[in-house]
Amino acid sequence: MKILKNIITGIGIVAALLCALIIFSAVNPGITNTLSSLLSGNGLPVQEEEPEAPEEPDESDQTEDASLSDVPSDTPSEMEGGTEDNAALPEESEETSAGQRVQRQPEEPDRSASGSESSGGRVRGMNGYEPPSESGVSVPEAVSGKSGYEPITEKAEELPDAEGGEYTSDLGYGETGDNLSFDSIFYPYYQMLDSKGQHLYRQIYANAAAYNAAFVPIEAVPVSELKDVVMAVYNDHPELFWLNTVYTCKYDQNRICAELELEFNMTLEELTPASRTFYNITNEILAQVQGLGVYEKESRLHDILIDRVEYDKGVDKNQSAYSALVDGKSVCAGYARAYQYLMQRTGIPCFYCTGYAGTDHAWNIVGLDDGYYNVDVTWDDTEGGRYDYFNKTDEAYADTHVRRELSVNLPKCEGQMYVVQ
Repeated sequence: MKILKNIITGIGIVAALLCALIIFSAVNPGITNTLSSLLSGNGLPVQEEEPEAPEEPDESDQTEDASLSDVPSDTPSEMEGGTEDNAALPEESEETSAGQRVQRQPEEPDRSASGSESSGGRVRGMNGYEPPSESGVSVPEAVSGKSGYEPITEKAEELPDAEGGEYTSDLGYGETGDNLSFDSIFYPYYQMLDSKGQHLYRQIYANAAAYNAAFVPIEAVPVSELKDVVMAVYNDHPELFWLNTVYTCKYDQNRICAELELEFNMTLEELTPASRTFYNITNEILAQVQGLGVYEKESRLHDILIDRVEYDKGVDKNQSAYSALVDGKSVCAGYARAYQYLMQRTGIPCFYCTGYAGTDHAWNIVGLDDGYYNVDVTWDDTEGGRYDYFNKTDEAYADTHVRRELSVNLPKCEGQMYVVQ
């Protein structure tokens, strides 16, 4: 009985304490949240959230949104994989047979004076190359004046008036080139064009190869878009050594090119024996590197050109591989196109790169197994400086070479394994 009495007393005490706690909680609701937090194990009180007032618009955010929507269409974009000027273009691209995404190219500004500088800043290439400022270029005395590259030049000529502003030419398409294809590894400039540009590129190449100078463009292309296509053909194909850097575009009142005329540096009668000589000489040179490894071929062909060619601004056909390989005299364009052709024949990617090096200049970009490298055979043809400009990165070239025009879209040169110190 005594034990039972004690149990009843204990229950009564607990009940009394609970009643007191309930009354206290009613007076101070915060204690309930505290106990709840302690029981849940987080050790912190849970604050009751009061309803939030509607958020006032942030004037700074409004200002930022307005400024973004008002950006001019030619403002550079930081989109990866395209040129900064692509922000102003429609998002137009296609998949090539090699699986590459081809971006539509913007119209190139005239860089005859300012090089890669434009009103929106320096133009970044499709592969991420960012041209350094041309104002920082300094040409070493040993190579001063060793240039001579002539940019692609257009002669524009308006045709007689016609009804509706259109002009019907008596010329045909000539060779269409519809059966041609160009490997993206060896012909990068072709890949820089949209489908219309590539169609026209094939036609230009086919007509140049057939020695057909004048024809109607197979695509209706404005005068302003033609130069990049002609440049792409020229830069990709050193084997067309009879093709000059000047062409004529005859356009109608709508400024659509109605007739395209290429210029050749020799007659058709001269071309047959010249071609035989050109290929015989190149075959003799290539026989000297047969069986060598990739790097050994690259360096040996570089050395062969230096030994065979003399820098001479006055030589005929000096923008062609022919001048360097056959005549043994040329300027930077001839050195670079000869090296490009020889390397292509050995199966090593080698691109013709043009830009600024104190003046208009041409050199090469070579693809090896760990990346790409800059090579300037012309500047290496200097007493005691045979490898000063051989297999260098873009960083090493930044003080002396700046790419321009379509060449900004060539791969960045960041290879390290074959850098020559």
